[in-house]
Amino acid sequence: MSSTSKTKNKKRPGFLKTIKQGVGPMRKLLPYLRPYRRRFILGLALGGAFGATSGLLALVLQQVLALVPGGTASRTAILKHVSETNGPRIDSVIWLCAAIPLVMIVRSLFSYFNGVLLSQVGLKVISDIREHLFRHVMRQSLDYFHKNKSGDLISRVYNDPRMAQMALSTVSADLVTQPIAILSSVGVLIYLDWKFAIISLCVFPICLLPVIYFGKRVKKSGGNEEDSASGMMVILQESFAGIRVIKALAREVYQRKLFRETNLQQVRQSIGIQKTIQAVSPLVEVVAALGAGVTIFYVWFEGISAATFMAMLTCLFTLYDPVKKLSMIHMVIQRSLGGMTRIFQMLEEEPTVSDKPDAVAVTECRGAIRFENVSFAYRKDKKAVKNLSFEFEAGKYYALVGASGAGKSTILSLILRFYDPAKGRITLDGRDLRDVTQASLREHIGVVTQDTFLFHDTILNNIRYGRLDATDEEVTAAAKLAYANNFILEQAKGYDTVVGDKGCNISGGQQQRLAIARALLKNAPILLLDEATSALDSESEQMIQAALERLVQGRTVIAIAHRLSTILKADKILVMENGELVEVGSHQELLSESTVYRRLYNIQFNQAGEQPAELAMVD
Repeated sequence: MSSTSKTKNKKRPGFLKTIKQGVGPMRKLLPYLRPYRRRFILGLALGGAFGATSGLLALVLQQVLALVPGGTASRTAILKHVSETNGPRIDSVIWLCAAIPLVMIVRSLFSYFNGVLLSQVGLKVISDIREHLFRHVMRQSLDYFHKNKSGDLISRVYNDPRMAQMALSTVSADLVTQPIAILSSVGVLIYLDWKFAIISLCVFPICLLPVIYFGKRVKKSGGNEEDSASGMMVILQESFAGIRVIKALAREVYQRKLFRETNLQQVRQSIGIQKTIQAVSPLVEVVAALGAGVTIFYVWFEGISAATFMAMLTCLFTLYDPVKKLSMIHMVIQRSLGGMTRIFQMLEEEPTVSDKPDAVAVTECRGAIRFENVSFAYRKDKKAVKNLSFEFEAGKYYALVGASGAGKSTILSLILRFYDPAKGRITLDGRDLRDVTQASLREHIGVVTQDTFLFHDTILNNIRYGRLDATDEEVTAAAKLAYANNFILEQAKGYDTVVGDKGCNISGGQQQRLAIARALLKNAPILLLDEATSALDSESEQMIQAALERLVQGRTVIAIAHRLSTILKADKILVMENGELVEVGSHQELLSESTVYRRLYNIQFNQAGEQPAELAMVD
């Protein structure tokens, strides 16, 4: 926590200051509210009408009780009293008596529709904010996901909008409804007895004292609760995503311990918040009871009639709920401020790689790529690639070789424009990549990597992910070209078989053939290949190699070499060392003339044949 935050936490913001603090975030919520403004305004109006009926109930009660002499007369005595005193007609009495349930029915209807409308608006706003947050996160560059834990991002997108909804529906409704209810009741009190109204107004502000005291604790506990929830999301996500590692190392007990600690921490934070919030209501009730006691003494002392007494007591009770809810707004705002602040901080983060305003879409692509004096660094203290200048000609096959950390994967990432060069430029068919839209660029690039990712969906939909508008026949044709059709038809539901989380229900070789089918379906003119055969058995490797042979035909192929076959088929081999391009040539040229390439070659391959996969030239 920063020193500024600590300084703020030492202060105890009052009610008005808290409302002022919430104005900024609430104002930022207005664009999300605009599509539903009519429903929102109607909900607020009904809430205001509900508040206005608070004082009306007391007036009606006074008029009805005034008809009862002494408060205990029989029906005959009442009728005689009305007749002798030329009182109101009997039909007027009936209407006055009916007015009490009528007022209650009207109040209930106002309350119902106020709650329904504002709840609908709040839930729709939650949905819109979540969608906006998700869209914004998906726009971020790759480095954003490297810096942030996926569990934290899940928590931000799912949990924080609930805080915004709480502020929007609860706070906005109470800020309209409760003041009107208080003014209505106070107005009737003044009408009934202005001296007692003054006494009441002096007593009720005491209700705010508990809120001022507990406000700071709610804000601090609310922030800690959200942090605990975020930590729990991180543990859940990492536990499910890394279940193979957890199982392999027998770390289930350790993960359960981590989850238990985080879970208990969140429970403690939530209990602390509830203790703080629940402490306010009893204190407000004590003040209300004090007010009732003062009322009874005042009535006895002044000799006020029973009808007026009941009306005044009704006013006090109708004041109780609005004052309690209005006092709780302070805490609700304090609790929701953290979530709203995080939402808008997240939305203010801009991607490090973004399209220019005048960026154009790539409509045609030959596949010629040129690096012109390109340098790039993931960290300031070390460059990943330095002063790279070379060209990948359209329709040719290139292999990248080098030790781990030489910069091979960085070259593929720069071509995909996951990152922009710190220096120099990369062109596609003579056009700077920064002058074209990212989406259109990537539509012309196919990717097959070692780490195949399949969605928890059907085989059909996983292949179709390469081109969403592809027909079932086109998907089947791509699967046949990838030598995947036969094993797909052997599955229980064929193409409708669900592959499981990350493809866990099928083998590694089958997963990679589906990835190749996906790339074949995309039919992009450029193919980036981080070869998918380094850890496969011989039979699977042969099938995938055959599928890759079909995939690379007629395309510009840039492959990170793991196998001798990749090197031998390449038109040119680029040798990388410490982020620099040190040599370029064919296999035979480099083997006879290059010291660096020969050394790398001998590490992986020697005269006795291939070395184990562990010695492969991987990045």
